[in-house]
This record gives sequence, structure tokens and C-alpha cells, in this order.
Amino acid sequence: MAKCYNCGIEISGGDKTKLCDKCKKILLPFMKFVDASTSSAVRRLVSNERNLRNAGVTDSGMEYLLRLCELHDKKRLMEREAKEAVRNAEPVPEVQQPEVIPEDKFSDIELPADEPLNFLEKPYGEHLLTAAIILLLVAAALIVWFIIKIVKFDDIDMIPIAAAVGAAASAYIAIVLRKALSELVEVKKRFK
Repeated sequence: MAKCYNCGIEISGGDKTKLCDKCKKILLPFMKFVDASTSSAVRRLVSNERNLRNAGVTDSGMEYLLRLCELHDKKRLMEREAKEAVRNAEPVPEVQQPEVIPEDKFSDIELPADEPLNFLEKPYGEHLLTAAIILLLVAAALIVWFIIKIVKFDDIDMIPIAAAVGAAASAYIAIVLRKALSELVEVKKRFK
């Protein structure tokens, strides 16, 4: 009898996946995920190793998945090279016709994992810190104006306090949004 590549228990020799029923539920969904992905299967495996280990994939199971992912990447590379060979072998027509984009014109590409998204350099992100500082200064000025009105004019007006609270809340939102945008850049780096 054959043994499961992941957990090592004995299974029937006719099973082409060489996995027990329990391990199939863990490993095969990952392979479906890899098939649907446009990026490298090996890269997907490396980036999801912790999740797979937590799900119950053993060292031998990781080796099995690595072999499958390498075969998957080789198959995709061969398909891509075959498409390019066919595309390069086609004669160029002398009469120009409107360009029809074939389905295979766009090949799978991968962005480098270290390529930043640069949200903070775009118009909606580059001035968030400046806006937060200005809003905090406005809030402080409104509080000072409230105190001056009480001390000098003996008048209690709650409008400056309400405006100061609104400015401080807006500054807080700008700071949180800036932090969220910088975390999105980190998420992109880790999960590409």
C-alpha cells in the first residue's frame, strides 16, 4: 500500500494524488488557488507557507506541494513560449487593418514584490500630514480664542469649542488615513 505524501498514513495504491482524504481537503484547495492565480506558483507557496503549516501541512507535504508548483510554473512557461513562438511566426500583413487584440496577446506578468504602491505620493496622500498639522493649529487657535473671550470680554461662546472639536477630529481622521495608506504599502509588499 502507498503512503500519504503529507501525513504518511497508508492509502490505496490507486489514488493518483497520493494523499489521504483528510490531506486532500488541505492541499488540493491550495492547488486550485494556484491554478487560478496569475503569479508564480512557487512564490504563492512560499508566501502561504505559514497558513499551510497552520492548516496541517507537514515537511513532506510542503515538498510535495513544491514539486507540484515547480511543474505548474514550468507548464505555464512552456505555454507562454509556445504562444510567443506562434505569434512571432505569423506573417505581418502588408495592408494595415484595424487591430484585433487576440486573447493571448496579454501574458501573465508579475509585479516585483518590492515595488511600492506610493499612495502617500499621490495627490490624495501627499498632503495628509500637512492637513493634519493645519487642522490641529486651527483647533488650538479656536481654544485660545474661546479662552480670550471668557477672560477679556466675559462672554461664553461655545461655537469656537465646537469648531475646535471638529478640527481636531478631522486632524485625527487625516492621521489615521495616512497610517492606513502606509500600511497598504506594507501589505502589498508582503502578499504580492
